[in-house]
Amino acid sequence: MPAFFISIFSLLLSFFPAPPGTPADPFVVISNIRIEGAQKTQPRLILRELDFAQGDTLPGAEAKEILLRNRNKIFNTNLFVTVDLSLEPGSGGQIDLLIRVTERWYVFPMLIFELADRNFNEWWVDRNRDLRRTQYGVRVAHKNFRGRGEVLRATAQFGFTKRFELGYNIRYLDRAQKSGLGFVVSYSDNRSVAYKTEYNKLVYSDFDGLARDRFYTGVSYSYRPHFYGTHRIDARFHYNTIADSIARLNPDYFLNGRTTQRYAALSYQYIWDRRDIAAYPLKGHFFLGEISQSGLTRNEDVHQTTAGAYYSLYQPLGKKFYGSMGLRGRMITPGRQPYPNYRAIGYGFDYLRGYEYNVVDGQHFALAKFTLKRELFSFEQHVPIPFGLTQFQTLPIAMYLTAYGDAGYVYSPIRYSETNLLDNTLLYGGGLGVDIVTFYNLVFRINYSINRQGQRGFFFHFVQDI
Repeated sequence: MPAFFISIFSLLLSFFPAPPGTPADPFVVISNIRIEGAQKTQPRLILRELDFAQGDTLPGAEAKEILLRNRNKIFNTNLFVTVDLSLEPGSGGQIDLLIRVTERWYVFPMLIFELADRNFNEWWVDRNRDLRRTQYGVRVAHKNFRGRGEVLRATAQFGFTKRFELGYNIRYLDRAQKSGLGFVVSYSDNRSVAYKTEYNKLVYSDFDGLARDRFYTGVSYSYRPHFYGTHRIDARFHYNTIADSIARLNPDYFLNGRTTQRYAALSYQYIWDRRDIAAYPLKGHFFLGEISQSGLTRNEDVHQTTAGAYYSLYQPLGKKFYGSMGLRGRMITPGRQPYPNYRAIGYGFDYLRGYEYNVVDGQHFALAKFTLKRELFSFEQHVPIPFGLTQFQTLPIAMYLTAYGDAGYVYSPIRYSETNLLDNTLLYGGGLGVDIVTFYNLVFRINYSINRQGQRGFFFHFVQDI
């Protein structure tokens, strides 16, 4: 009897056509591509991210996956708050691709209020929450200048670090949308500077007067022949000075007691990015390889060759579990370098969880990071905003419970202080945490970590873990 009802039910279903692009259609022909919501962005920037074109045929069984992959590529341009791709009935019974986007707010006159230290944890504990170690000012950026995805930015910053910077990045120079160009000029100065490392912590100068100023200008060229791979070449000129007192406190700051540093630098990067969402990836992988040369002639003050590689893997595990792994490494030669150039773990993205209070200087380093996470919830909330500001009406929020473990090693043939004991030894740490992902790709992390030395505590981060 049950088999009879199943047969009748299947017969009834056969009278209802399947929606376009479902596995019931062996092939889907895209007769037209329509874009809605792109008021400022030129359509060719959106079409550039598609791996198919008008008139192409898609396998019906894979249509959903193909649309999701292309949706993520458009979203990763960082030009839109929301992106949605769907197959819709077109004229004459044909099938159209409809791309709906909500553009971001592109002009950001943002007030600057940020910490001068490496991370929040160092400022809160080691610097006693000193508000004098903050930076304030204004940063103006147009992130979709002329509707071509070009970025025009200017910064006027005061406080612990005074900085004035102007930059302009052209996403695409040519009609094929493969080549880009960027320019930057920057000046900054400090009245206090980290001039040495003791007990694997930065030691800052404490006197009146200008401690250091830095100037650089540069040009960059990028070439993106395919969707996921990008080549980038940077050429820069640097001119830095320090006060006589800094050179006396640490003659190795610029080496040999020098107070000025002048050099040119040339670097090459290759990036392969197959992450689903770059700001907080859950699936895919990322690779970056780079090589750079500082000091192109014999008469310059810095001569350093650097090679580095970074790889990360993100894998869904089912039932809202996700795993990720990151490997990072860097080598420099020769071994003796100015103090600011001899840095390894603890700076920028090259940090080891559990050692947030420490830095480890050295010539070479390797770092491995592993994270297991469980999604607790993820949704989008519509927030009614007056005056038609649609860019702020969609509030996404997601929360993940995380467990992680990191390990790293720094090789340092030259030890500038006998109190720095974390180099030339295996370091590891781990713990539990919570990740919160929200508006405009903001990520906030709360971690509880313990390291090899038995030090433990809560740590806060606003950057990617892997």
